[in-house]
Amino acid sequence: MIVFGLGNPGDEYLFTRHNLGFMVADALALELGWRFRPHDQALIAEGRYRLQELRVVKPLSYMNRSGAVLKGVLDRRADNFLVVADDVDLEWGRLRLRLKGGTSGHQGLASISDHLGTDEFPRLRMGVGPRPDGAELSDYVLSSFSKAELKKLPSIIERAKEAVLLAATQGIDVAMNQVNAG
Repeated sequence: MIVFGLGNPGDEYLFTRHNLGFMVADALALELGWRFRPHDQALIAEGRYRLQELRVVKPLSYMNRSGAVLKGVLDRRADNFLVVADDVDLEWGRLRLRLKGGTSGHQGLASISDHLGTDEFPRLRMGVGPRPDGAELSDYVLSSFSKAELKKLPSIIERAKEAVLLAATQGIDVAMNQVNAG
């Protein structure tokens, strides 16, 4: 499986809501003892996990252009894959695993849909909502976490990491049944 953790490169985005995909990718690599290596417009860590080949990819093209990197990686090695991204329409900390779906205004998912020509691709959505009334979407997702959110962040990333590993070893359907039940 290839796991694409969406986010934005650069220290200014490090602990923003829009970088949850990067955080999960980092947690996966750390757990598995793998190092990210630069490859074209991405950082890639890869190896085997429970006899399964697993690749963790962090596109470095910025969120809104993630689709080109994803398509490039898939063109070189078409495989089953999973996209991990934040979702402002889900309440804070909620995880939702789907085989397909719309973009809900998420520019990273829209870029992927555009490059693949379909919205039928699996994604693990991580709730960062609700957005405060009157807040601009881009300002909100690019803002830092509150103190209360930071306290819960490690457990959310851990749950997302476990969901990805379950999908990689048991399949998306099994993982959906467990992740979406909670």
